[in-house]
Amino acid sequence: MTEALLVVGNRSEEAAVWRAVWPGPVSYASVAAMDPNAPPSWVVETTVGPLSLKREGLMQLKARGVTQVLSASISVTVAAQEHWVEGGMAIVGYDPVVAIGQGRTWTVSGASCSRAPLPAFVGERTLVEVADRVGMVAARLWLPIINEAVAFVAQGLAPEMVDRAIQLGLRYPLGPLAFAERLGWPTVYWGLKALEDMEGPRFRPHPWIRARVGSSLLDREIP
Repeated sequence: MTEALLVVGNRSEEAAVWRAVWPGPVSYASVAAMDPNAPPSWVVETTVGPLSLKREGLMQLKARGVTQVLSASISVTVAAQEHWVEGGMAIVGYDPVVAIGQGRTWTVSGASCSRAPLPAFVGERTLVEVADRVGMVAARLWLPIINEAVAFVAQGLAPEMVDRAIQLGLRYPLGPLAFAERLGWPTVYWGLKALEDMEGPRFRPHPWIRARVGSSLLDREIP
């Protein structure tokens, strides 16, 4: 029987992404709605935001008896997440930048990649294990490009003009600002913030991005 997948966290739009790639049924629900006596085989934890929010979500999943989690891991390593739950949970990190971007090669990370085999994804998608680092791979490439594109917008250029210039000059299928809209600006901000914390100021989110996200999430910048 094909395994069911439950999507939780602060990015409900990712449920549609997983329905396109997961071979079994996919549903989106809160952790509170989960039956602790019959937890799903796999849960996707989509939170990209304050680490306190991410930690709380994983602890709630563990309390509900979940043992296998696919976790959005551009803002925190899998090793850190496993430390939070103190064992008893196999966590495989995935890159939501690849997922939302509908990439064919999905990067995964963490020691559980080999211990908790994933069901085959639909279509031609391939899983590639990468080092367990903040930002993984695609986020390290795309988020700085988005950050630079935002700088031009902040200077007064129209987003459509910036996107078109990059599409024509670099042959990108989608401009960085349009891609940021698809990812969600909170994901862009928190991904860059995590990279800045780990790698230095060259990844610092542009103030325009911070203003775009607003204060509702940023007020909870708790390590």
